[in-house]
Amino acid sequence: MPLDEATQRAVRGLWEVAVRNGRTPAPVPEADPWEDDDPLDGDRAWVPVEVPGDPSLVVRLYRHGEDVVVVEDTVELDVPRRDTARVLEALLTGAARRRHRARGLVGNLLGIVMHNPQPSDLVVTVHDDDPALAPRTYEAPIILATMTSGWLLGLPTAPDTDR
Repeated sequence: MPLDEATQRAVRGLWEVAVRNGRTPAPVPEADPWEDDDPLDGDRAWVPVEVPGDPSLVVRLYRHGEDVVVVEDTVELDVPRRDTARVLEALLTGAARRRHRARGLVGNLLGIVMHNPQPSDLVVTVHDDDPALAPRTYEAPIILATMTSGWLLGLPTAPDTDR
C-alpha cells in the first residue's frame, strides 16, 4: 500500500523528532516498506513508525489523521495528526507525567481489589508554535501488569491542576 503524501510527511516528521533526540526509528522513510502489499498483513489500516529504546514507542499513523502513540506496549494515547510529532517529542524529552487516579484509603483499597494498586494515567501536554493557542493534554490509563515498565512507573507525578 503506497503511502499518501500526508502520511509520508508525518513519517518524515516523526523521524526528524526521533533522530533529533538521539533515537533511530524504523523503518527508514525512503524505503517505503508499504509499497508492496503483503498478503499476511491483510488490510492494515495504519502505518507503524517504531522508536526502539527506553521508552519503547510505536506510532500508528492512520489514514484518517487520528493516530495512536503506543508507549511501552501498554499505554495507547489517541492523538490527532497535528500533535503526533509533538507528543513523540514530549515523550522523548521527559515531558510526560503520571497522574494518580486513586485518592485516599478508599481509592487505594479499590485499586487493590481491582488488581491495580496504583491506578494512574499517562499525561502528555503539548504546546503549539502559536503561543495564542492553548496547550493540549492527552492522557490514557496505565494499567499495572507484569509488563508495566519501570519507565512508566518512574515518571514524575503531574499536579492535579493539570486536569
